[in-house]
Amino acid sequence: MNKKNLTESAIQIFFPVAILAATTLTAIAANNAYTLPLRANDLEPGERYSTGVHTLGVQAEGHDIGAWRHKSDSNWTDLKTDGANKKDPKNWIVYGKPFYAMADGVIIGCWRNAPNNPVVGGRHPQYQKGFIGGGGNSLWILHDDGTKALYAHAIPKTIPSSLCPNNRELFKVKNGKGETDVKNGVRVKAGQLLGRIGNSGNSSGPHLHVHVQKDGKASVMKFDRGMTADFSESKSSLNGPWTPLAGKALPKARILVWPPHTIGNYTWKGTKSQDYQSLFDHMSNSGMMINTVTCKNNGQTYDSNWVPAKGKWVSHFGMTAATAAEKHASYTMNGFTRTSSFTCGSRQVAVWRKL
Repeated sequence: MNKKNLTESAIQIFFPVAILAATTLTAIAANNAYTLPLRANDLEPGERYSTGVHTLGVQAEGHDIGAWRHKSDSNWTDLKTDGANKKDPKNWIVYGKPFYAMADGVIIGCWRNAPNNPVVGGRHPQYQKGFIGGGGNSLWILHDDGTKALYAHAIPKTIPSSLCPNNRELFKVKNGKGETDVKNGVRVKAGQLLGRIGNSGNSSGPHLHVHVQKDGKASVMKFDRGMTADFSESKSSLNGPWTPLAGKALPKARILVWPPHTIGNYTWKGTKSQDYQSLFDHMSNSGMMINTVTCKNNGQTYDSNWVPAKGKWVSHFGMTAATAAEKHASYTMNGFTRTSSFTCGSRQVAVWRKL
């Protein structure tokens, strides 16, 4: 379908959740697809996560994840405020963002109270002396599939003590010698909050390092949901184009990452027509469907209400009256019921469902 003019085109999606749910669970088990360790719920408007290529031995399939804020056109910044001191880790957008477990497993190693590197680009003196580990405040989780994941560089004390019993600031023995090990560790579930992104250990700036390994070799991480966009030279449109991961690994390139929203109820107001397609794709990729949608100013803006996806559904926007009538007749013939319809000027938007 031609999407060059969204006010004259319609978008649609068939989403057979009852069937997809069973298929998806099978695919995850077969393909070892994880949950992204990030949530769109934690992003401010115009923010996205980012990552690039990690090429270091057992960490070769890993990612160092930052966050950026859209400023204008294809321009972005990784600072919370324009002109802020980039040497201060707390001024970075990614600093303090939560991170989550990618899969079910058991904690086998951790550290939680090492001090942050106070300046971006430098290392804490105790790290240089060998009394802080390279991962800083970090977690090792043994997944049920036999792989091990490292989440590294968290802010001190943000990894809960209920998950990590190692509460000292510094190793007693230089280079640790097993002091991060955990016996009879706590079990965690996919999506469980683990900590907040910081700048501890061998970190040149605030970010989340995450990688998975097995038998001393790098293991590819595939993800069930989420979307990516090209971010070469730190340039990109806010509207992508965004590509669903759908069980694939993150591309080995500099990219933006738009993780899914958690399943729930959401209302978006005043979405501009040029932004509505990417929002639509993102929310449906997150596992939601439109419940009601309205438009204003002849389709220049949209208000949409989203709920957890169920059954089959289809939605079109930017329709003329003739197109809307044609779609309604076709979907009704195929057992769909129109559950939401709205006209603004010469344009219409509607939702049809088949339970």
